Amino acid sequence: METTQISGKNLPKIETYETNEEFKTLATQSLESKEKAIYYMGSVENLAAVFDEEYDRGYYIPTRMERNVFLKMLIPETPAMIEYQGRDSEEHRETRFLKEELKMDNSIMLYDDKVIFFSDSEEKYALSMTSDSIAGSMKKIFNKMWQTS
Repeated sequence: METTQISGKNLPKIETYETNEEFKTLATQSLESKEKAIYYMGSVENLAAVFDEEYDRGYYIPTRMERNVFLKMLIPETPAMIEYQGRDSEEHRETRFLKEELKMDNSIMLYDDKVIFFSDSEEKYALSMTSDSIAGSMKKIFNKMWQTS
């Protein structure tokens, strides 16, 4: 992990991540959401290349449910994701599908004051930004997309 702090006051903290373990650390940190909500939009293939089923179903999902953290997902509509959506009620989440023109190769995770950008699976990096105002703006964008999905 590399941290970049831009000099000045009230600027966001920005960190970069490149390894599978660092990606898992980012995901695990989201389980500490104070708002008890995680917003996710974009590709799932980029993270599927990093998170194996054992981590996802064996740790992340049960821990998220145990901590009562709800997940809202806006993802591409594929047969696998339709099957995934079918487990929403038992896995404490709601999944909606992105319109074709909004599909993306990367993804964004939002919770509390965090905005995390995950690159596509070929580039394989993540940027984490800590900022109340930017996270708030991104949640407004997410919610608008949610309303139209």
